[in-house]
Amino acid sequence: MNRTKSILTGSMLGLGLLLAAGQPAHAVQAVWDNTFTPSGWTRGSTVGTHYAEWNIFNDDIPGGNIQDTSPDVSLFGGGTYQVAETTGAVFLTSGGNIYSPNAAPAFDFTAGNLGGNPTDTRDVYLRLGSLGNSTGIPPQSYTNLLLNGMPGAYTYLFNNPFPGLGDEVEALVFWDNVPNASLFTLTWNAIGTSVSLDQLSLDVGPVAPVPLPAAAYLMASGIAGIAALARRKKTAA
Repeated sequence: MNRTKSILTGSMLGLGLLLAAGQPAHAVQAVWDNTFTPSGWTRGSTVGTHYAEWNIFNDDIPGGNIQDTSPDVSLFGGGTYQVAETTGAVFLTSGGNIYSPNAAPAFDFTAGNLGGNPTDTRDVYLRLGSLGNSTGIPPQSYTNLLLNGMPGAYTYLFNNPFPGLGDEVEALVFWDNVPNASLFTLTWNAIGTSVSLDQLSLDVGPVAPVPLPAAAYLMASGIAGIAALARRKKTAA
């Protein structure tokens, strides 16, 4: 999908110069360096699954906080999506990244109208690509990753250091058996300044019935056993 990119000019070039000037072949902007396929379903064909991906960010409402409701990759399974930066202290680089040299960007990403019942569960994968500062082993550029208030399991997929400029990091956050909801809200923030959001994707798995609690299962099994015993006694009589 072709979309017009917002270009900022002025003195706040920072990391934007790096992004606009090109990068080594093993660290290409807006291209995933590590492929990822969700486990348990086929993206784009399994009924009840959803997918959306951003490689270049735009601003739907210039003059306010950056908001982008149009994924670059066609939606699978419908749904509505919005990526929003919440500090208001960032800008779009000439390469379509969300960046600030002076603030730690924070994000609110919503996914709605995904279907299913409140009693269903889903598996959710959030994939993030960043360029700039990172910390820790494995390297991490974002923290406080939550889905409807629940923390996810973090793993990194790719890391390439840029001497003096930080790292390119691709990471995956996974939520298992998430209660279905009319709106999924994913939030996270950068570890500090000079972290650029390069790419984003969301995989939502098919709905699955919530399993019976163990106590309920045992009770049902006990009732069935009593009924069977009563039938045997009646037959014997």
